[in-house]
Amino acid sequence: MMITKITENDITELQEISKKTFSETFSKDNAEESMAQYLETSFTTEKLLAELNDRNSEFYFARLNHKVIGYLKLNMGSSQTEMKKDNALEIERIYVSKDFHGKKVGQALYDKAMAIATEKNADYIWLGVWENNLKAISFYKKNGFREFDRHIFRLGNEEQTDIMMKMNLKSNKMKIEFFIKSFEELSTIELYNILKLRSEIFIIEQNCVYQDIDDKDLKCHHLMCLVDGNLAGYTRIVPHGLTYEDASIGRVVIGTAYRGLGLGKQLMEHSIKGCQDILKESKIRISAQLYLLKFYNALGFKEVGDPYDEDGIPHIEMVLN
Repeated sequence: MMITKITENDITELQEISKKTFSETFSKDNAEESMAQYLETSFTTEKLLAELNDRNSEFYFARLNHKVIGYLKLNMGSSQTEMKKDNALEIERIYVSKDFHGKKVGQALYDKAMAIATEKNADYIWLGVWENNLKAISFYKKNGFREFDRHIFRLGNEEQTDIMMKMNLKSNKMKIEFFIKSFEELSTIELYNILKLRSEIFIIEQNCVYQDIDDKDLKCHHLMCLVDGNLAGYTRIVPHGLTYEDASIGRVVIGTAYRGLGLGKQLMEHSIKGCQDILKESKIRISAQLYLLKFYNALGFKEVGDPYDEDGIPHIEMVLN
């Protein structure tokens, strides 16, 4: 499953998933006439285009095998439906196709919202939930949201009550830690979590069949990034002569739930320092996925040679001196 930002080119798919998921969620508990009126007026092409072009709103699709299975809408600043504070972010919509309920799609979209709220340094994240949607209310309470107000939501000619819930992000700061260990120093559970994360991203997400577990792991140091005790990112620090004549950094990965938090830059900075402190190497070589070229340029890496294909993915060799 991939979480991707929605653009004007996706307007038809956005309209379809908006109508489908709203109808699936609320039709059985509301009058047919009210539902029809709401669907007809709330998800017009013109209205959705205006929302997409609002610089204070962002939409994201959840896709599985290129099929849209859910979506997320976020509002900031004056585009929020209620609070309209610059230090707050609103989750206006998280909807998932009925066929994919219970498959952690909603959680993935929620995690994306939390990552963006953290990236934007928001003090609060908030939302409104229909008072009869007990499952959603329970989900948000479990994730730390608390009720602070109520407001009226109009569905056709009917008035309904939404419970307003918010979370103070400044009192829920993440604990971020970095650890470097040799292969022999890794615990069984640490090794398991590393291999699990690598296979989730490099093999499953990127749809790439290759030999991830190789004998190089035995001779490398392993850098783990933990967020609140959970493995969020990883690299392996490779001594010279094993992959390249120079020392190198490989298997660079951030878990899907932790993207957008700036962890990638921190992870690489700790990896570079690990090469310098542990391996006593200042020249570092990497095989970078081509779409991350600018990211590695910003860290001081320079391209060497031409792009090439590795396991079906465009790469380029880069060096930091």
